[in-house]
Amino acid sequence: MKSYSIKLLALFCSLSVAAITARSSELRLTETDDTIRISQREKTVLEYVKTARPVPVGIEKHFSRSGYIHPIYTPTGQELTGDYPEDHAHQHALFFAWTKASYNGQDVDFWNQATDLGRIEFREVVGLKREEQRVSFSVKHAFMAKVGDKWVDVLHEIWTVTVHQTPADHFLFDIVSVQRCVTDKPLSLDKYHYGGMSIRGNYQWLKQVKDHSIKPGDLQFLTSDGKDRWEGNHTRPNWVALSGRIDGRDVSAAVFCSPKNFRAPQSVRIHPNKPYFCFSPMVEGPFKIAPDGEYVSRYRYLVTSKAADVAMIRKHWDEYAKTEK
Repeated sequence: MKSYSIKLLALFCSLSVAAITARSSELRLTETDDTIRISQREKTVLEYVKTARPVPVGIEKHFSRSGYIHPIYTPTGQELTGDYPEDHAHQHALFFAWTKASYNGQDVDFWNQATDLGRIEFREVVGLKREEQRVSFSVKHAFMAKVGDKWVDVLHEIWTVTVHQTPADHFLFDIVSVQRCVTDKPLSLDKYHYGGMSIRGNYQWLKQVKDHSIKPGDLQFLTSDGKDRWEGNHTRPNWVALSGRIDGRDVSAAVFCSPKNFRAPQSVRIHPNKPYFCFSPMVEGPFKIAPDGEYVSRYRYLVTSKAADVAMIRKHWDEYAKTEK
């Protein structure tokens, strides 16, 4: 493990298997062969998965995946996200996947891994960056479709993940995704009811089918329009907050959809029983990512160790929206 100066870390550099650390008195970024971890005040904020982790016992191997974030932690150390859940093993914490799509006349599905109609994988670290109040990393993903008996890269995606220096009561980070079509044929996204940038919550929040009761500690959703998990599905809010208890501790996360995003504010899929939601612009109709074209999306995440605080969320939304105009 090597330490580098702030001056050196201000420059982006390509990295392979070297383990490196970028740090200040508040934020630290550590890369290994398998992960990129960012911590603040010696507490982990999030961990990015470069190398697919072992599939849990009882889960089929085709659910293996790299190129996502897990865990996301709260300031008091609870794991906000869930990975390889038994009910939906294809949901990987904080991940991006298109669902009902087509390429070259063939169906493609990057979301439902069991269909084997699409794959997503981490390819390389593009760079690391250190600024006065934040650290970031950029990574490349490949979205692959099967053409004949071969897997072909259809999209290349660059994620830039930026963690901001914050007071001790919350964590704050951004993800910018830039997806570029890398073939001479477009990827067509059909009108569908889910898919896109998604977050899967802790397994403790899973409810039984058709159970609409709310018990102390249960996961609850709230949109910027004041709607809950049942009323908010397929609405178009500026943000969605989820909150509940993990290991007996109140936690929350609010996800902001940038005003710059395609079809912003984007439609959301909020599941009635499972602890996940996603921003899904295809709910409003089909679209394409054309050859040599790109699809850019931006999101901010506010994570706390308390129940959702609407006043706090609105304050952060106002600040974010101003920077995104």
